[in-house]
Amino acid sequence: MRLLSNKPKWSERGKELFMAYGIANVPGIGESDLAEIREMAQSAKDIAEAAAEAVTKFTNTINVAPSQSGSLTYNGNLLSPIWNGYDPNAMEIGGIQSGTDAGTYSVTFTPKEGYQWADGTTEAKTVTWTIGRATISLPVQSGSLTYTGSAQSPEWSGYDNEKMTIGGAEEGTNAGSYSATFTPKDNYQWSDGSVDAKPASWRIGKAEGSLSLNKSSLTLTAASMSGTVVATHEGDGVVSATSSNTSIATVSVSANTVTVNAVAAGTVTVTVKVAAGSNHSAPRNETFSVTVNLPNKTLANNSPEMIQQAAQSGQAANYWSVGDRIGIKLNGVVGVLNLNSTYYAIILGFNHNASVEGNKSIHFQFGKNVSGTDIAFTDEGYGNVYANNASARFVMNTTNVNTGGWKSSHMRQTLCEEFFSALPEAWRDVISPCVKYSDNTGGGNDTASYVTPTTDKVWLLSEFEVFGTRYVANSAEKNYQKQYDYYKNGNSKVRHKHNDSSTAVHWWLRSVHCSYTSNFCNVYSGGSHSSSSAYHSWGFAPGFKVA
Repeated sequence: MRLLSNKPKWSERGKELFMAYGIANVPGIGESDLAEIREMAQSAKDIAEAAAEAVTKFTNTINVAPSQSGSLTYNGNLLSPIWNGYDPNAMEIGGIQSGTDAGTYSVTFTPKEGYQWADGTTEAKTVTWTIGRATISLPVQSGSLTYTGSAQSPEWSGYDNEKMTIGGAEEGTNAGSYSATFTPKDNYQWSDGSVDAKPASWRIGKAEGSLSLNKSSLTLTAASMSGTVVATHEGDGVVSATSSNTSIATVSVSANTVTVNAVAAGTVTVTVKVAAGSNHSAPRNETFSVTVNLPNKTLANNSPEMIQQAAQSGQAANYWSVGDRIGIKLNGVVGVLNLNSTYYAIILGFNHNASVEGNKSIHFQFGKNVSGTDIAFTDEGYGNVYANNASARFVMNTTNVNTGGWKSSHMRQTLCEEFFSALPEAWRDVISPCVKYSDNTGGGNDTASYVTPTTDKVWLLSEFEVFGTRYVANSAEKNYQKQYDYYKNGNSKVRHKHNDSSTAVHWWLRSVHCSYTSNFCNVYSGGSHSSSSAYHSWGFAPGFKVA
């Protein structure tokens, strides 16, 4: 049939009209043509229905399950995610759709009727979504702490016990570094994403140190060659000290005590330091002055006080020698002699007869004049006899007896006392009483028990102390006496008038002539031993001790 030979394209509307009105009324169409037309119409219908089914099937397929859009971070509030690809018309949502705490949650998506997943299934799919932990920073110590001796805890900047826990060293007492730990709680993390405990250091600083000394100055002498100063400070810092001149004084330290030792005369400054300790910083240094007063090697250049210090130190013999002399200005009346001039005392010995007369001493005797001549004091009545004279001269007694011996003699009780008063006060202050054994009974008997001690500041020498031999004195005296080194060394026993160096004199000794009732011993003008009547006026050569 030519009408259909080219199989025209039918529109859907044409097909409908054609089928509606049929082709029966079309002129020239036979049955065969009609069957073909029907076949074509059915084919067109099938194609159209298949096309419609394909379009519908494409439209109702869900290719992928929805996913969380963006991120959520814990803030303490209820949070819900935004979903990529979620179409409420095509699917149902279920499961946990909102949460507060950080963590992972699950929801389900189920295709609605007429919809399916790309794999053709329609079952619910589970999708997870998360709330991330909030980020926190590690706390740091706020402010500073200083050692107090009590336990302390730091203040923390950035610490929130709602967000983290604290552990480790949370408190301390001693100065130093400590380490606390901080751990994020469940909804928090560190900036690096970790959630493990992190250490945070903190410190207790050292307290300011202090130093004080119990003395600001120290004086050392021959009698006291060393001295101590005590340092008081806080903490366990080590004390040290230095001398500004070790040729004058050296220092040593034991614990908190600074010991200074004299070396030579002069002045130094000692600096005391305390090192930083465990809990205290090093304090400011403190100083004290040290004056070293030591004897001058020349006896005459020393004060009486210095000579006493040397004696008391037991070191006097290291500075001076037996026979050295020192000038002493005498001012006073002794008997009838008016003294107002300088005369020289000589050293007789050091620590003489120490077991009886005392250790750490210097014994002196007058003496010498300015020219170095050995002298004894004499008055205008020298060589004459003076009995019952109220203004007695240099006599042993005002009567011609030796009764009572040295102890009761006018010489001891009056003249020696007057001589002591004529000495300068500075010398009187350093002269020490000395125990001397003598015959204190007299009366012409050589009896040992007559020898007893007296304590004198000024005395006359005994026979044995000058000669080292007993001649006419009580034979027991030597048991308690020793010869003075000055005379033992061979120095002259000859003395001259104090105001006439050309005239040698007899000079009195304190020993009784044991065979006579009237005589005391003396040194003859030529230097030999002798004796004389008690009321003769002879030379006066007293001795004394500095200790």
